[in-house]
This record gives sequence, C-alpha cells and structure tokens, in this order.
Amino acid sequence: MLQKGNIMRHLLVLLFLVASLPLWGQQKEDLSLEDAINKALENNYGIITSEKSQRISRMNNTWGNAGALPTVRFSGQGNTSRNFNDTDNYTSQQMSGTVQMNWTIFRGFSVRIQKDRLEKLEKLSEGNLAVVVENTIFSVIMSYYNILLSKEQQDIARTNMELSRDRYERAQHSKEIGSMVTYDLLQAKNAYLRDSSDYLSARSSYRNAVRELNYLMATPLQERYAFTSSFQPDTSDFAYSNLVQKMLENNNTLENQYMNLELARLDVRSAKSAYYPSLSLNASGGYSDSETDYETMNNLDQSRSGADASIGVSLSYTIFDGNNRKRALKAARIQKQISQVKTEEMKQDLKNQLAQEFELYRVRKQLLQVADENLKAAELNLELSRQKFENGTINSFNFRDIQQLYMDAAYNYQRAVFNVIQSYHTLMRLTGGIIEEYEGEQAMENQE
Repeated sequence: MLQKGNIMRHLLVLLFLVASLPLWGQQKEDLSLEDAINKALENNYGIITSEKSQRISRMNNTWGNAGALPTVRFSGQGNTSRNFNDTDNYTSQQMSGTVQMNWTIFRGFSVRIQKDRLEKLEKLSEGNLAVVVENTIFSVIMSYYNILLSKEQQDIARTNMELSRDRYERAQHSKEIGSMVTYDLLQAKNAYLRDSSDYLSARSSYRNAVRELNYLMATPLQERYAFTSSFQPDTSDFAYSNLVQKMLENNNTLENQYMNLELARLDVRSAKSAYYPSLSLNASGGYSDSETDYETMNNLDQSRSGADASIGVSLSYTIFDGNNRKRALKAARIQKQISQVKTEEMKQDLKNQLAQEFELYRVRKQLLQVADENLKAAELNLELSRQKFENGTINSFNFRDIQQLYMDAAYNYQRAVFNVIQSYHTLMRLTGGIIEEYEGEQAMENQE
C-alpha cells in the first residue's frame, strides 16, 4: 500500500512537470494593464473595422456627394468612310465633340440638408468607433484582472495542494510506524488527489484567461506574459448625482442616440423640401467637322466645320404626385417621434443601470472588507490548527475542515476584489469615463 502511494505521488509530480513544460524555456514579456490596452487599441479586429468604416463616412462627407456641384459630361465621336462608285471614289470623314453641364441650383434646401446629414453620419461613425474603443478597453481591463484573479486562485489551489501533500506524507509516515489506520491514510490520500485536481483546473482556467486576452489584443494565442499590474481595487467614493450628470453628458451610446435623433429631424426637413420647386441650369458647347475628298473630281470636295453653344434655365414644380410627399412627411415625423421615445427610454434604462451598479459597488466594497477580515481570521486559524495537528492535538479530519474554511475564505476574498474592480469600471463605462481615465493615466506616464 505504501509503495502504491509513493508511485501515485511521483506520478502527480511528473504530471505537474509535463504540464509546465510549455512555459519553461519561453521568454515571458512584461505586460502591464496599460500595455495590454495599447496592444488592443492597435490590433483589435473590431477597432480596425470600425476605423475603416469611420474613414468611409469621412470620405463621403463632401459637397459633391451632397449634390451641390454641377455635373459635366463630354461626348465625342468620329468616323471615316470609303465609297466606291462608277463616277469617282471618295473618302468622307466626320468628327464631333460636345460638353454638357447640368447644375441643380435649388431644390428646396435639400443640398444643405444632405450635407448636414453627411456630417451627422460622420459624427455617428466616430461615436460608433468610440463605443467600440470603450467596450474594447473595458473588455481588456476585465480580461486582464480575470487573469490576475485566476493566478491568485491558482496560487491558492497550489498552497492547498501542498498542505494536503504534507498531510498525506505525514499520514504515510504514521502508517509506517503503526500509529495510523489504513482508513485515515486513504482519507488523506483522497484529499490530496482532490486538491491536486483543483489545482490542475485552476491552472487550466488561468491559461484560458490568457488566451482570451491574447484574442482581444489580436496577438498569437500561445503568447505568455509576466503580468506586472497589481490586483488591487479602486475603492473611491462617488456622489450619485455627479455620476448621473456625467452619464447624461458623456455616455457614448447615449450620444449616438442623440445623433440618431438629429438624423430623424433632418429626414423631416428633407421630406418638407419636396414641396419646393427645383431650379436647374443647363449649358452645352460643341464642335463638329466633316470632310469629303474625291480622288479625281477635286472640284466636288467639301469641308465643313462649326461650333455651337447653348445655355438654359429650367424650373420645375410637382403639383400633385398621388400624396406621396404628404405620406413621406408624415412617416418622417412619426419616425422622429419614435427616435425621441427611444432616446427617453435609453436615458431611463441607463439611469436604472447606473443606480443598480452604484448600489452594487457600495455593497461590494463592504463585502470586500468582510472578506478581508474573514481571510485574516482563516489564515490565523489555519496556522494555529497546523501546529495543533503536528502536535497531535486535533485529528486530520478537523484539520481538513479548517483547511477547507481557509480555501473558501481565500477564494471569497479574491472574488470580492475582482467584483469591486468590475463594478468600478462598469461605473466608469456608464459615465463615459473609461477612455478619459485611460488617457489621463497615459498622460501621467508620459510626464514621468
């Protein structure tokens, strides 16, 4: 039985060594939270596609695309023909070219409205990019701290496994000298195997968390880093009224909805412009040349050329179009009302989210204090119990219970730290402060 136990212990050690091999021999790059955010801002797929979409919107925002500039076209043609007849053969050549310009001078202010619309679409595209950047920064922050949480949990699981291993080795020694029965040895062995399994699971969770961050940064998934930022929460106190004010002024999603409302108002103005007349300017100029050349009867040769030009103004007005303009105007006004309702709904929804998250943030800060005190007590209890267990004052079952209490307290504390970090940055995202906070940290680093 003892020989089998030694074999099991060696197998577990070998398993841990094999699991660690991919990390040995690989140079780890230092990676702070700011470094991770910079990598994501440079390489993240969503940011790259949003930047290109924003670039298209900026390119489209021109007076020409709004219809303010004239259209100029050129058309030309030329041909040569050879005629054979009984009288005399001749060659005929013809060439002509025409330049036409069409310019709609006025069509119910629609050009100005369309230009305003293109400007709003460009700003909306910038707003969408800001939302993508904000969400990416938030995701990177949460992913980074999730790695730190997983690392802490892995270390806790390793510590617990080592405690169980010491207990198992002590039980083996006691069995050898005859002071422990086989049942107690099996209990110690089962506890050691279970804690070893928990450690392997924690190690796997840590690696998966690193892969998730690599995905957000668009770097190779197998990359490994030395994470240098500390796993500490920001427990700043906030005034709820200030948070509401910041949210209504700076929330990027809400600002995009304001832009959608402006676009709906422009659609109403565009529908009204259909009731105005349209005034257009047309101008054209051309040149033509034709020649006929006989082989022998040169007196019949002909040559003609000439140029022409014209300019005109046209005015058109739609008197009746089957009430299509009226229906379009009504639909645009209804759509504007829908956009107004959606804006108010979004404000209310964001206020609700902010209130809930603000309350959750305050509760989680209190839970963090409780978890900290609980962990300190559990650590002291574990140390005292270990001494008593080594002295034989308490049995292995009592020590196992206290060990499990320490594990639960340690896990609860680390999770409480992560929860406060999550709530803090959720408040920052709702109030539009994530990008501002990140830019502020970057400015401080540059000054240093």
